[in-house]
Amino acid sequence: FSVKNGYLVLYNAVSWAGWTYLLAQTVLELVKNQGDYTKSYDNVGVLLKFVQTIALLEVFHVVVGLVKSPLMTTIIQVTSRLFLVWGIVDLFPEVRTHWAFTTMTIAWSVTETVRYAYYGFNLLDIQPASLIWARYTFFFVLYPLGAGSEAILIYQSLPYLKDYTYIYYVKIFALLTYPPGFYTMYTHMIYQRRRYLGQKKGVKRE
Repeated sequence: FSVKNGYLVLYNAVSWAGWTYLLAQTVLELVKNQGDYTKSYDNVGVLLKFVQTIALLEVFHVVVGLVKSPLMTTIIQVTSRLFLVWGIVDLFPEVRTHWAFTTMTIAWSVTETVRYAYYGFNLLDIQPASLIWARYTFFFVLYPLGAGSEAILIYQSLPYLKDYTYIYYVKIFALLTYPPGFYTMYTHMIYQRRRYLGQKKGVKRE
């Protein structure tokens, strides 16, 4: 068991713990507040920014060769999330109380708890069948829920950007990239599902 694998197992374990706690807090607060999603950001906003910003390490992992993943794909995936967290939700308090923030947080959290658990176990040469199934099945619901929520939050922020023409059009462009981007990722995961579901051997990543 190498130092490299030990570090990656630790990284995945910490990330899994952070996203799991975030998911639990989001759901528990919804139950506690009888479904009042307007308070979600107040309860988990800081934690969301923290766990998502840590994901910048995944770009570093690819750059230094710790993980064999496409660099540009990793950069796009990480920075697009950071754009939502810091460039939309953090900058515009008006969108924080929208239900799309809560659905986005839940979609991201479930996706990441499964993903980090999958990668962590894979590094230990353990491939639980239930985890493989979840990794390549949950996306059917989570991808549309997450991408749709992200697009709604960007759209909701547009009225507050009328005095910032450049940024306004950047966000319009970001919205226009969602349909083709979603189609590409969704069909890729469908292909991955056909390839891996039911197989005992996984693919080692972070």
